[in-house]
Amino acid sequence: MVMIEIYVTYLIIATIGICLVNYWYGIHALHEKPRVKRGMKIPPLVPSLIPPLGTLPLKMLWNPRGFVLSAKHLLWNSRPVRARILTQTLYIFQGTETIGSILKERSLSLFAVHAILLRRVFGLPPSALRIYAHDNSGGFPRPYPESNVEPQNRIEYLIRRTNQRLLLGAGFAPFVKRFQSTLTERLQALSIRSHWVKLDDFVQLFNNDFTASMMDALCGKYLIRQHPNFAINLFTLDDNVWKMLVGVPRFLAPRAYAARDAALGALKDWNTWAREHFDPAAVNSDGDDPVWGSKYWRDRVDAFQQIEGFDADVIAMHDLAVIWGMTTNGINTSFWTCLEAFKDQELLKLVRAEARACLISESDVKFDIDRLLHQPVLQAIYAETLRLRINGFFVWYQSRGDLNVDGWHIPNKNWILTTPMSGHMDPEIWCRGAGVDHPVEEFWVGRWLKYADDGQTLIFTTEMAKGAWMPYGGALHICPGRYFAKTMIILGMALMTTLYDCEVLADEKNLRMSMRTFGFGTVGPVGKVSVRIRRRVL
Repeated sequence: MVMIEIYVTYLIIATIGICLVNYWYGIHALHEKPRVKRGMKIPPLVPSLIPPLGTLPLKMLWNPRGFVLSAKHLLWNSRPVRARILTQTLYIFQGTETIGSILKERSLSLFAVHAILLRRVFGLPPSALRIYAHDNSGGFPRPYPESNVEPQNRIEYLIRRTNQRLLLGAGFAPFVKRFQSTLTERLQALSIRSHWVKLDDFVQLFNNDFTASMMDALCGKYLIRQHPNFAINLFTLDDNVWKMLVGVPRFLAPRAYAARDAALGALKDWNTWAREHFDPAAVNSDGDDPVWGSKYWRDRVDAFQQIEGFDADVIAMHDLAVIWGMTTNGINTSFWTCLEAFKDQELLKLVRAEARACLISESDVKFDIDRLLHQPVLQAIYAETLRLRINGFFVWYQSRGDLNVDGWHIPNKNWILTTPMSGHMDPEIWCRGAGVDHPVEEFWVGRWLKYADDGQTLIFTTEMAKGAWMPYGGALHICPGRYFAKTMIILGMALMTTLYDCEVLADEKNLRMSMRTFGFGTVGPVGKVSVRIRRRVL
């Protein structure tokens, strides 16, 4: 089993291209003058041979984040490079200005990445995958001129349209209102009283209660009430996402497949129940209802049922994928922000003062959300957590002709990769001025805070980031869920610190970041985080 895990990790690294290491084949190509063809520069090619498993450095196997942050000539280079993985060419772009240019390219798409994830992680059958292969209409309201896809089969646009309505449009405010209500209710109902109790793993409170609150807000009460293990299954699948992606067979990952099957079964049951019990008269002025929870799901179901080859199983797979995408990174970040607040008593005082200033009703622990989201210290903790904890890559596919990015030539039908990790961990950006005595690996909210001209008012600022802080991407390719993620994280921190005292008992070894989901965003801790906790008297 150990060798299997090593092999899986090896495939992970090979897939994202970082196994093309300068340690083994030299970095001379990165320093050569780039070739010029028809007036455009061609990124130099990193040698493409993949070293044998036994020769891979242990740092790459066991700490891919450490390897990425040390691969200065590959993933910190301001000049693009090419890497070949099997039959594919990967174009790696780094540097704030170059990444900014890439993010403005309208034709780049995550669509192919989503199709791969749906197939490998969520089990999408080949019959449904053909819809993805045939959809060349793009994700915008007007299809590309060369497309002849039937309107009902424009899956990329249909998914984008419903997601944006919920996360950026008319559905957002009522969604936030429901989430505030459900999270507050659930956290107040925890069986933790005024005496200290020990929790063996603080993470589980977030995985279970924060996730259940989000599901109640998003899907109504039925899903979690009838399937209370849904959150557990979701995070079991998340912990094993790489095993699923690289195709580890069921008999070698039975817990992962069982968790996926159970989660899909729960969503199919909820979907069937919701269709049978939906009452149009119960729809409120926002378009939401207590059965589906939000108009979002009704819109998706209406659209998906029109798509050729989409049955109840396929719809459940899409539902699980979008819930996974909306949930796990925000929950992990919520855990880290609360942990940092509770670890530092001086910081905790500032957090509680800002939260209290935003209380509308103390008895109900109800906050003015807009005011809460603009508090300087709360924002600084949020921003610094994302800077330190993001372990992700942005991967796009270009399929609408050659690209010219700042004079660099990218041929059609190729993959483009970049990562915010190098920018987030660049001491030239984050260890200047007041931050000179605070290493880039240190959690320090002072990077994001300064005093206004009056010398007394503390304000949150991103001016030092110089465009290098991009946990959600940017420009045309920025994550539509960024506003809800910020709301979840800051509201969760305000509620937890207002309602509870918490002392962290876990040692630093357990608090290291896990590499189980490296590459997909914010990761959790490597071990159990034991704490003792008690309810506060407000």
